[in-house]
Amino acid sequence: MKAKISPRASLLIIVAIFIMPLAAAYLMYSGSIDYDPVETRNLGTLVEPPVPVDLAALEPQRSDSASLSELNDHWVVLHHLPDPCAEPCVDAVTSLRQVHRSTGRNQSRIRLLLVAEQRNPELTESLQSIYPSFYLALSSPDLAAKIKDVPQADAGSTYLIDPLGNIMMSYAAGFDPNDLKKDLKRLLTWSKLDEQ
Repeated sequence: MKAKISPRASLLIIVAIFIMPLAAAYLMYSGSIDYDPVETRNLGTLVEPPVPVDLAALEPQRSDSASLSELNDHWVVLHHLPDPCAEPCVDAVTSLRQVHRSTGRNQSRIRLLLVAEQRNPELTESLQSIYPSFYLALSSPDLAAKIKDVPQADAGSTYLIDPLGNIMMSYAAGFDPNDLKKDLKRLLTWSKLDEQ
């Protein structure tokens, strides 16, 4: 003979199923329950807290370049060019082009910014021939000071900047471009920051 559950008990079970997750979420939000995930899914190094930067204040490499104010409200992949930009540097820049192309319909949401320490017209022409969609700028003391606080901050590093203008992720020189591609795919799928 099967044991019967009273209607009142059934109702209490249903209410508990809905209330328990809400109560757990509230306790975690209020700090009563300390939950810190052991690992995250991002492949780049998360910058905590994010570092705000003003990219529009940078000086373009060429006078006929597109305005750097076009970087506002977009995801920006900033690559810090080493000096000199030898073959590994050109390979890294080419990889960034491939990452940008691989984003498909989301290409318009991403801008690629290459930052150099000093003006080099030959290098600028060479980089523009690799991919005309690159934005090229000279570094500034303000940007250099802010990047110094970011993990893995060295020449050849790459940084992911959110549409609010914060460096939120960094990638060491020589990183696997597929890591950036996967992080961008995840961010662009779930983020609405750049949608007006």
